[in-house]
Amino acid sequence: MKGGIFIVIYVDILFIINFFITFLLVSLTARLTKRRVKTARLVFASAFGGIYSLIILVSIPFYISLMLKVLSAAVIIFIAFGGMRLKSFALCVFVFLFSSFVFLGIITGALMLFKSERIAVSNSTPYFNIGARGLLISAFFAYVISCAVVRLYNKKVSAGEIYTLKIERQGQSVTLFALADTGNKLREPFSGSGVIVASREKVKPLSKNSALRVIPASTVSGSAYLEAFMPDRVIIKCKNKTETALSVYVAMSGDMDNSEYSAVFNPEIISV
Repeated sequence: MKGGIFIVIYVDILFIINFFITFLLVSLTARLTKRRVKTARLVFASAFGGIYSLIILVSIPFYISLMLKVLSAAVIIFIAFGGMRLKSFALCVFVFLFSSFVFLGIITGALMLFKSERIAVSNSTPYFNIGARGLLISAFFAYVISCAVVRLYNKKVSAGEIYTLKIERQGQSVTLFALADTGNKLREPFSGSGVIVASREKVKPLSKNSALRVIPASTVSGSAYLEAFMPDRVIIKCKNKTETALSVYVAMSGDMDNSEYSAVFNPEIISV
């Protein structure tokens, strides 16, 4: 009887720990990919991660374990962010797995730094014998460190600089200069995707045969509604560096009259 109670407690603790870790990993993935995740989806995705962690109780070959890891990551991403284009989905899965490696590296590094030998491996997955509290604290600090790195990266993309944007859609493209402005907080209301505000005259040809979205915006003169479309991708160039922004919208504005640039975007839309 006591053994049965112990197993139940062990399973509960394992679920709770991995629920929390999956919660942090999905949150970090959302930050890195510049996506917004709804609370309910985040909870369900974390619950699935907690349930998947119970695979430690079953002995399976390495190659099956590896396939299950990738599959579970894909399921978690689908639950958290819903349907999206294949390239965007693959990117999110990759970032989620990368974030897992970052967490693992930080926690393992900390244990090695303090000369701890409390590491076990089951089904090709490392498990840490440092107690529930220790692991949760370690995971939280790993998340804080990762977010700090993301924040430093975003700050490095200096606001106020002029970039070159190449907006592509259905084989057509438009190249224009854009101002990086951290004050541009516009997001598409339903998906939470970032928004580039561009000159209507310059990007209007790309919006043909596109399902336009209406995005509310605040201007100096008051509130406004901007028509927006989703391009295939936006290539952002500055100096010797090139980044690609995925899953962003381009809002068309008739008030973009600045002689130095024809668009404004928040540097946070750039994928790390």
